[in-house]
Amino acid sequence: MTSPAHAHAPILATRDLSIGYRHGLPVREHIGVELTPGTLTCLVGRNGAGKSTLLRTLCGFLPPKSGRVELLGRPLQEYSQRQLSRTLGVVLTEILGEIHYLTVRQTVETGRYPYCDCFARLDAQDRREVEQAMRTVGIAPLAERTMARISDGQRQKVMIAKALAQDTELIVLDEPLSFLDLSARVEIMTVLQRLAHVNGKTLLLSTHDLDLAFAFADRMWIMDTSGGVGQCDAPWEDKAAIADRVFGEQSVWIKDFLKI
Repeated sequence: MTSPAHAHAPILATRDLSIGYRHGLPVREHIGVELTPGTLTCLVGRNGAGKSTLLRTLCGFLPPKSGRVELLGRPLQEYSQRQLSRTLGVVLTEILGEIHYLTVRQTVETGRYPYCDCFARLDAQDRREVEQAMRTVGIAPLAERTMARISDGQRQKVMIAKALAQDTELIVLDEPLSFLDLSARVEIMTVLQRLAHVNGKTLLLSTHDLDLAFAFADRMWIMDTSGGVGQCDAPWEDKAAIADRVFGEQSVWIKDFLKI
């Protein structure tokens, strides 16, 4: 049977991509990875491996050092900002200070701004999308609370609902499990897996939590200690080998902890 990760043409692909900052050496080179529809992909690597740099390049925040990123078969640089915001949703680790005074509903409503007029006025369809996104992620009862009055895990769910309301083909999340306790991390991963498998969204998230990646991901992009970036699909036939690629000499402690 064909696995979900091979069922369709890629939503996003990189072609001999090299990443890094303008005046520095490349962080990673010759990257060739893909995302396919309706799957949850985890980008795994040690702290400082370049996960955020890769995600920033895939989202158009950083230009490639060389090579290219293709989104729905088109080079990323061909998209206007408005087109990109209707195709790609981004959830960052940082919750910006200026949104703390907004209610949960108002925050999720900002996901509809790419479809609004210059005055950011929402119509009935926009409001239906917002309500549906909050119900899907399970935050509808929090709608009238301010962002300052909910937990870190709830804030992450709000930002996921905002990206869902944006109604994009792809949602990219930078370390969405950071600063969360275990129960909150499992809850967030359960929500993301459901968005992929039930709602048909394509999701890419970065994490160094290998245990949860094994439990929930359809595909992993592996930033290994040799400087490469590879990909592999579930089921994971050799978890120990993946841990070795990600953590190198430190993998002995990881493998002992994960019992692999």
